[in-house]
Order: sequence, then structure tokens, then C-alpha cells
Amino acid sequence: MSLLEIKNLCKEFEGVTPLKNIDLTVEQGEVISIIGPSGTGKSTLLRCINRLETPTSGSIIIDGDDVCEKGTDLTAVRKKVGMVFQSFNLFGHKSIIENIIMPQMDLLGKSRNEARTEALLQLRRVGLEEKAYNMPDELSGGQKQRVAIARALAMHPQIMLYDEPTSALDPTMVTEVKNVIRHLAEDGMTMLVVTHEMRLARDISTRVLYMDQGEIYEQGTPEEIFTSPKRELTRAFVLRITSWNWETSENGRDFIAMIASLEEFCRSRFMSRKMMNNCEMVFEEIYSNYFLPLFEKEKNSNAQFILEAQGENEKLTLTVITEGTETDPFSAEIDETAALILKSKAKRIGTDKKNIAMIEIKQN
Repeated sequence: MSLLEIKNLCKEFEGVTPLKNIDLTVEQGEVISIIGPSGTGKSTLLRCINRLETPTSGSIIIDGDDVCEKGTDLTAVRKKVGMVFQSFNLFGHKSIIENIIMPQMDLLGKSRNEARTEALLQLRRVGLEEKAYNMPDELSGGQKQRVAIARALAMHPQIMLYDEPTSALDPTMVTEVKNVIRHLAEDGMTMLVVTHEMRLARDISTRVLYMDQGEIYEQGTPEEIFTSPKRELTRAFVLRITSWNWETSENGRDFIAMIASLEEFCRSRFMSRKMMNNCEMVFEEIYSNYFLPLFEKEKNSNAQFILEAQGENEKLTLTVITEGTETDPFSAEIDETAALILKSKAKRIGTDKKNIAMIEIKQN
């Protein structure tokens, strides 16, 4: 028997149906990442599994018990299923160790000494034993999330659910949480992870589910989903998260709006701060030194910027396409400072035609 079986699961709110006939089987030791656009039922699915939401119809069978049946002992269900939220949900007036001790005593009936021993063990597991007697407001966001994971692990669940575990974190804190989740995956913990962090999904998953419009639209191995998705909506989603596109003809010539859009894309990829800075500097120098003069000189000219991210090392390739001009914008003379910045942050890797330039943004 599978550890988790979901059959014909539906969830309806007034005027909204976030889940439509979900069927899913999860085996012991599987790590399943759930991706897709916002508002497609991903978090609702997790909340139904843990019965934080009551399904409208269908069944959710965990280790042989249907948690949707009337009279189900929800406390017993939640002992089997640990959940980590994006907002940590720590008690601010309690120390870190007390946050982990209390659920064990209340739900598992452990003595304080037993719960304390377990709490220290799980804090050690997530690398925070030395923070046991700190208060939550003394910890960084990444540390708080690791405490939330330790608290869930102390209950010895059969399944761990993560609802966007890195979305509330600064990019500099994401890696520490990802590493904890990755180690748990290597240890064979069964996990379902709702995430918008595609590298995490790619690295830890045995299977990836793409959800859209309340349904599991496509599923497969990370390689199948991220490299060769079979269905149209999945392909469009994967393309959207691996490339950024800005057209001056459609979006206007608002440099501030362009940089804001670029930053949003960089954050979605969880790029390092240095790489984000490199991207912004390259765009600023190219736009201000090459394209603003071009737009001023040739009023009908426009440009399209396409930034593509590929591979483990986040190789970034910028393709620039100009229209409505006979002039190669990159033939313009620019000041020495701007030229030095571009030389250090980017390199020209080719042109197919005079109106198309390809540039690689450097990691250093």
C-alpha cells in the first residue's frame, strides 16, 4: 500500500474551485515538488492533506487511514504529517527550544526531559543547537525556517509538507534552508514541497507535478518537466521561469520599470546578490550608453532584450534585437568608465545579423 493515496479530491469555495478531481499516489521515500502559477491550488492541496482545509469530496488515505471520513481523529492524522509554512509560525514569547518541546508534550504526551532531548537532537540536525535558548526575534529568517523544520521533525512524521518554505526569505538566506531540505531528501524522508524555486525542485525531487487551473496538468521526473515537458502550459511556464523578455515597443522606454522587472526575474531564480548586481550594471550601461542615444536619434527604433538562464552555474545569455534602425547600436563610442564596467561584467559572444547581438553576463 502506498504511503499517501489521493482519489478524486475536490475543494470548492464560494464561486471558486481550487482543486478538481486530484488523483495522486506517493510512495515511501518519494520527494515530490509541486510547481505552477499562483492560484492554481498548490497550497490548498497541502492544506487538505493535513486537514487544515476540509475537502469538498474525494479521499485522502495516509498509511491506510482515510482522513476525509467523518469521525477521523485529526490529531492522530497530524502526528503522521508534518507541515512547514512560509511564515515560520513560531511563538515569539517562547525560546527556540520551547517552541519544539511544547508540541511534543501536548500531542505526543512526552515528558519534558524526553521532549527536550528530542528538540536538541533535531536542532543539531538543522545546524542550530547553539541557538536553542535564543528567542525567535534573535534569529534570521533562514534560521527561523530551520527551527520550524526541526519542530516538525521532532514529531517524527511519516510525511513532511512544505508550503513555499523559501518564499519569505531574503535570497542570501535561501541556501541554508534548501540545504536542510536536500539533506532530508537524501535521508529518505517522504516530502511534498510546494515551491517557486525551480532549482530546489530540480535538485531534490524524484517527481515534479505541474499544477494549473486546479488540476495536476503534467508530472514527470525533473528532467522531463524542466527539459522536455510534453504539454503546452507546462512548456510556457518553464520558458517563463528560465527567460526574461522586455520590449521597448510594448512596455515603453521606462528604464526604472525595466530594472524592476529584471530584479523580479533574478529573485525568482534566486541568483546571488553579486550576479543580480552584474545583471543590473550590464543593463544600465548598455541601455544608457547605447540605446538611449539611439532612441533619441532614431525615433522609430525599438529594442527587445531577452535574458536566458541555463544550467547549474546559471549561465546568463542576453540577446538584444533592435528594430527600425539601420545603425548597429553597439557601434557607438562610449565613455571609458562604462566600457570598463561592461568589459568586466559581460562579453560579446556573437551576432547573427547587425540588429542582433548576443552577450554573456559574467559570474565574477
